[in-house]
Amino acid sequence: MSNHPISISNILLGYNPLNPLLPGFSVDAPKGEIIALVGRNGIGKSTLIRTIIGEQMPLNGTVCLNGVPLKHWSRRQRARLIAYVPSEQVRIPNLFIRDFVALARFPHLGWSKSLGSNDWDLVDQSLMLVGIDHLANRDISTVSDGERQRAMIAFALAQNSDIILLDEPTAFLDLPNKYEVVRLLSNLARNQQKTIIYSTHDLQGAISEVDTLWMMLESGFVYGAPEDIAFSNKFAKLLEKSELTFDTKTGLFNNQREHTKPITLEGQGNALFWTKRLVERLGFVSTEQANTEYRVCCKPLNSAYIWEVYQHSALISKVNTLTELGVLLRKL
Repeated sequence: MSNHPISISNILLGYNPLNPLLPGFSVDAPKGEIIALVGRNGIGKSTLIRTIIGEQMPLNGTVCLNGVPLKHWSRRQRARLIAYVPSEQVRIPNLFIRDFVALARFPHLGWSKSLGSNDWDLVDQSLMLVGIDHLANRDISTVSDGERQRAMIAFALAQNSDIILLDEPTAFLDLPNKYEVVRLLSNLARNQQKTIIYSTHDLQGAISEVDTLWMMLESGFVYGAPEDIAFSNKFAKLLEKSELTFDTKTGLFNNQREHTKPITLEGQGNALFWTKRLVERLGFVSTEQANTEYRVCCKPLNSAYIWEVYQHSALISKVNTLTELGVLLRKL
């Protein structure tokens, strides 16, 4: 038996042996970790997920579950080992959420195909773990996208598998729900000792929560802790031929901009931070040097701030908000 629920060895993905999606690679997925699978559109993230769950054969290489090659597991055995949450959400009218989650128990049922009290207890516990036990008797087609996604995750938990794979689970969620779902998955990985792999395009959200990034590139497969990948600037490969850059000092992804005009900033704390963000977004180069044509001073005033704008040494304007400052700076 392997120490890793998933072991991938020398795998080659694609549909044409003469034109694989990316070079062959090997990687393991440890127990109790959450892993984000990232890469550009068309690189093969969904293909990799389908390969791990046994729905698609690799061009070459081996996928092992608990140390046993995937081909030696029957479909029903795989269903007991791996829970899969597709990108499409279930929207069947007149299907109660509790009954939907209960369907996850079928790979574990005997000949009678009837759920026992232990099965229902697991269903209810899964609903509670994802925070929607109060929606157990709601029609799944009438709840919000965030609540429906939690029902999908509860389904995966009720399957009681050690491995959970999710294909873009945050794709259709608003910003708070994106972060809540990823935090939920992170907690489940640690507290329930699940191996959770999910594909995503939300790099900013992923690097703040996951244990490991699996990054699929045309040049090859890269994996490691988000901090390691950021520190070594491996995101640069992912962002090639795009307008995005990754700032290794702040950990933020930013649009590339041509900064041409220097501007002096004076101030401190949070006000200075957001003033710097504003002027750089508008194409200025912020500096602390005093010999620039324009200078912005952010000063506390009672419980608020004012921003004074100088041209050389002459005060040309005072404004009360960063919105007003932005309007002024765009005219310079």
